[in-house]
Amino acid sequence: MKRFLVALETGLNEARAQHFSSSMASTGFDVTYIEPENLQEEVLEKIMVQSPECMILTSGSLVSSALKASVRSGHSGTLVIINPIWQDDLKPLLSSVEARVIIFTDGPDLSSIRMQAMKYHDRISGSRIHYLKPGPMKALLEHPERLIKALEDAIDAR
Repeated sequence: MKRFLVALETGLNEARAQHFSSSMASTGFDVTYIEPENLQEEVLEKIMVQSPECMILTSGSLVSSALKASVRSGHSGTLVIINPIWQDDLKPLLSSVEARVIIFTDGPDLSSIRMQAMKYHDRISGSRIHYLKPGPMKALLEHPERLIKALEDAIDAR
C-alpha cells in the first residue's frame, strides 16, 4: 500500500474520515491523519525521507510546512494542496519543489483564495491546478474518487 498522509487545517469528523480512509484503501492507499496542531516540519521531513513516494493532502496555512519539508527531504511523492494561503517567504523555495503538486481551489474568479492558489501554481514547475465549485474539502473528502482520479492523472502525466 502507498502511504497517504492527511494534514488538514480543519479536522474531519469521524464518519467522514472513515469514509475517506476506506475509499482510499480500496485503491491501495494507507491513510494516516496528522492533527494540525501536531504538524511539525521536522516530523513531515522525517516521514518524507522514510517514505519518499508518500502522498500528502494538506490545506491552508499548513501548506508551507509541507512544502518546506518536501524540499529539505528531496520528497518525490505528491503534495495535494487545498486552498493554500500565500506566504511571501516561500517564493525562493517554490522553484526547488521536486514533488508532484496538485492544487485544488474553490475561490471564485479574481478572489483572494483563487489568486493565492494561482501564485503557488505559477511558481511550482509542473504543478496542476483544479478549480472547484465552493466546498472543495467536502467534495474531495466525501467523494474520494475525484481525488484519486486527479492523483492518477498527475502520476500518469509525469
